[in-house]
Parts: sequence; C-alpha cells; structure tokens
Amino acid sequence: MRPDGTTAAWRTGLRYLALVLVAALLLLPVYWLVMSSFRPGEQIFASSGRFGLETLVPSELTLENYRQVLIDGNFGRALFNSLFVSVATVVLGILVNSMAGFAFAVFDFPFKRTLFVAVLLSFMMPFEAIVIPLYVLMRGLGWVDTYAALIAPDVASGIVVFLFRQFFAQIPKEIYEAARVDGASWWQIYRRMTMPLSWPTAATAALMMFIHQWDAFFWPLVAASSPDLAVVQVAIARNMTLEQSNWGALFASASTAVLVALIPFLVLQRYYIRTVALQTDR
Repeated sequence: MRPDGTTAAWRTGLRYLALVLVAALLLLPVYWLVMSSFRPGEQIFASSGRFGLETLVPSELTLENYRQVLIDGNFGRALFNSLFVSVATVVLGILVNSMAGFAFAVFDFPFKRTLFVAVLLSFMMPFEAIVIPLYVLMRGLGWVDTYAALIAPDVASGIVVFLFRQFFAQIPKEIYEAARVDGASWWQIYRRMTMPLSWPTAATAALMMFIHQWDAFFWPLVAASSPDLAVVQVAIARNMTLEQSNWGALFASASTAVLVALIPFLVLQRYYIRTVALQTDR
C-alpha cells in the first residue's frame, strides 16, 4: 500500500529534521571554537564544567585574540606562506599529474601496468616512512629551509594521477586518432582537447592538493624550521608550550585557518562530489 501525499511529506520532513540535528551536532565543536576565539582569555573555560547557554553564547565579545594573532604576531606571515605553498603546489601539480594521467591513459609503453601500480601504491604509503630519505634529498639539493622544500615533494600525487588517468581513459581513442590524422600533435591534443574537458577532475584535484598542503604540519616542521617559513599549522601549534598555552590566540588562529580552507571547498565542492560519484559508479 502506497503512502499518501501527507504521509510522504511527513516522512520527508522528519528525514530533513534528522539531518539538521545530526549536522548541528557535528558542527557544535566548530561553533564553540569560533565563539571561544571571541571570548576574553579568562572566560574561555569559565563555563566548561557545565553545559548551558553560557557555553554557547559568550557574555562578552572581544577582538583582542585576533588582534594579537593577525597584527602583533607572525600569523599573517604564516598565512601568506601557506597560501603561496598551496597555490604553487596546485598549479604545478595539475600540470604534472594531468600529463602523467594522459600518458597512462593514451600511450602504450614498456612496464606501463607496473608503473601504474607503483603510482597507486605511492599514495597508500605512510608519509612518515619516507621523511628521512626525503629530507636527505632536500639537503643534497640545498633546498632545506626554502619554499622549494615545502612545494616540490607534494607536486606529484598518485591519487591525482589516478583521477586524471580515469577521466582521460573515458575518451574514445578514435577521437585521439582523428586528431592525429588532422595533424594535431600530442601536446595540442592534451592542451586544447582533453584538458578543457577535464575541468571537474582538475577542480577536484586542486581542492585535494590545496587542503593537503593547508593542513600540512609534520613535513614543514622538519624541512623549514625558520620562523619566516612557518606555515599555518606550525604557527597554530606554537601557541602551545610546555609551560603555558595561549588559548585565545590558539582558537583565533585555528578559526582563521578553518575559514580560509573553507572558501575553496565551498567553491569547488560540487565538482568534487561529481568526480567522486563518477569514480564510484565505475
């Protein structure tokens, strides 16, 4: 027996209500983080022992924490460093990984499958396993404490190569052959035909690489210990020491980092969802 329109409407309403409640529960810690960044330092944990209205709504608001972080501190420099490193990684990564994906999808060459398996295994390997040889390589190149040490190791990405390869493999090879017959070079086919079609994949790859670099902590801490090259996550961690913790500055810097990372995600999320859905359907 089919439910009537009223019953279906009630079920839909209850479903959306449940989703809203779950979303509110998941976002509650983020809300508390942001609100705490506007509290005076002595009031941040004043109501933490009991959950009530005071926990969610500050009785007093101040911008002192943000002034301390963005004006008096070096967090502005860290924001610039992270933005520069992330954007440079995205630009170079899209170029390098898309060309690698194009080669795996279109060309036939010796050990092609073996190399592709190696690419797949590369993004399954824990980063901690290659930190020491990677640092030795950076030191041999003279790149320690430079932007190059922060950018170069993350330009090539196995998961991004995989995404581009899967997209380019969908294009019928007859199209490539027709373009070759018309006199187009492989570079022209890649640049003028396939890359304009791969915008959703490129947007997804850009978002993944940006978030990965924006959240990077361990490698920047190892490869670029200079205060002038500190990135966002390192700058946030420096608000905590063994002796004391500046919770106001910590929450303000963390809230700023979340806000900046949220912007590209909101802009590119539909392409990310579309690309993931296409890969899942195969």
